[in-house]
Amino acid sequence: MNDPGLEEPIEMIAAEVNREVETRGEHSNVKRRKSSQAKKAEEERERVDFLRPTRWWLVSTLFPLISGTLGPLANLFSVCALVQTWRIGPNGERINDPGWLVAINTISLAFALAANFLLLFTFARRTRYLVALPIIIILWCLAFIALIILYYYALLSAILYATISLFLTINYTFAHPLLPFRAYPPTFDVLTIPQRTLMLQTTSFTLYLALGAGIFSRVEHWDFVDGVYWADYTLLTIGLGSDFPLQTATARGLLLPWAVGGIIIVGLVVGSVRGLVLERGKKKVGNRAVARAVTKWRDGKTDSEAQISLWSKEDFDTMRGIQERASVARKYTALGVSALAFVVVWFCGALVFWFTEAQQKWSYFTALYFTYTSLLTIGYGDLIPQSNSGKPFFVLWSLLAVPAVTILISNMGSTVVDWVRNGTLWVGQRTLLPEMTYKNGTIERLGGDVARLGGAVEKAERDRGSGGGLAARIAREIRLISVDMAKKPPRRYEWEDWLRWMKLLSGDEKSVVGRDFLDDDGPLLSGASETEWILDKLCRRLEEVLDAELGRRSP
Repeated sequence: MNDPGLEEPIEMIAAEVNREVETRGEHSNVKRRKSSQAKKAEEERERVDFLRPTRWWLVSTLFPLISGTLGPLANLFSVCALVQTWRIGPNGERINDPGWLVAINTISLAFALAANFLLLFTFARRTRYLVALPIIIILWCLAFIALIILYYYALLSAILYATISLFLTINYTFAHPLLPFRAYPPTFDVLTIPQRTLMLQTTSFTLYLALGAGIFSRVEHWDFVDGVYWADYTLLTIGLGSDFPLQTATARGLLLPWAVGGIIIVGLVVGSVRGLVLERGKKKVGNRAVARAVTKWRDGKTDSEAQISLWSKEDFDTMRGIQERASVARKYTALGVSALAFVVVWFCGALVFWFTEAQQKWSYFTALYFTYTSLLTIGYGDLIPQSNSGKPFFVLWSLLAVPAVTILISNMGSTVVDWVRNGTLWVGQRTLLPEMTYKNGTIERLGGDVARLGGAVEKAERDRGSGGGLAARIAREIRLISVDMAKKPPRRYEWEDWLRWMKLLSGDEKSVVGRDFLDDDGPLLSGASETEWILDKLCRRLEEVLDAELGRRSP
């Protein structure tokens, strides 16, 4: 039965319901768009957070590290300025400094020592960064201001104090939470093993240098600053020796154990510098270059391809190409930078010695010859700095020059030396030694605990009649991959290997989503070797599978 009185209300209600449905649909679409935008924003924030340590590594990590390593050396120069008078009479005699000058130098040294200790405490997280760093900067600045009126060693010390103050000020500026350009947390980065070792070893070397200078200057009746100059070119094996030869039997006897200990410390410092540079170059710069190339490659794909990237051999080969090009670029960039640093240290050092040794009538070519033989630690001793400014500068210059040469040689080892070695082997195979074959040397050792874990799980699954199950297959892969743990250089796996492993990790035997491989924490960008990365993933997957199996069997 039709009721004409209800038709209009029903139509109105139906229209209202339709509007509500449309509104809700629009709200739903808006929510989905907002959710998609939020997801993209979150991914962008994660990408920025991942790249931030690399982008700001120079300011957040390197500047404080340089400050911590230069501090003890600046303190030593300040001690030299304190113990030696800066004025010389017409006959070459030293004129005692006035009391106010000694007081200023003492105050400067006290400020610097306090700043250095407080900086170390801040690195150790025993003082608050935001409170301690302004005090440290002020103390370094006061030490710098107090020394700029004094003589050569004081001037070098003041330059180092000013450098440290500048580096720490920049670091503090980009870390303070109240400033608009905050780039990283207000704390020093946790030092890696090479960074921590470098700081401790440079401090030990400075103390050892000062100790030797004090002992030998006392035995040989030298001034302390002359002892520092002698100890510097002795421990760095430059061996000028012409101006301060050892005359007493006591000094010669003490040299035997002291030089051995000092050369060991120098070797450790040089090794730490090399490790730090290689760590930065390989893991930071290399990863950033790969990340830029991967981002550029992704930008060329459609949104659907970027979101759901079915892994293909073409994509894998593209990633391998990116990895190889980034590796080559890193090697030759590092070689170019280290060669430039060597040339700058060599030519600029020669320029300074040309001016400081004007009384000896050195030409610029003579200064180049002297700095070259000193850089390579040949040290003939036919040319020696004799001026009161040349000797202090030689101490600072040589401490910078030796690491510069070491870094250059290290970078040449992976480029120029490889050319010579491969070329020699190629010629040998075709001429004198045709039986020679060349293979990359590897040191293969079983990854003990990991291999035993995989073998035990595989055996247990086989005993239960599940030898073909997922847990057994993952355990078998773990046992086989563990052989590659100690291979040098780290092994790179083929497409078929990754395809098999990604299927085990995803549980999908038909298709493999390759986003794990291309993500920021994937094997390309994580900093770990491919062996370490896949072993970690497989062990985690094995734990999940075993937990699921135990859960199903539990009553």
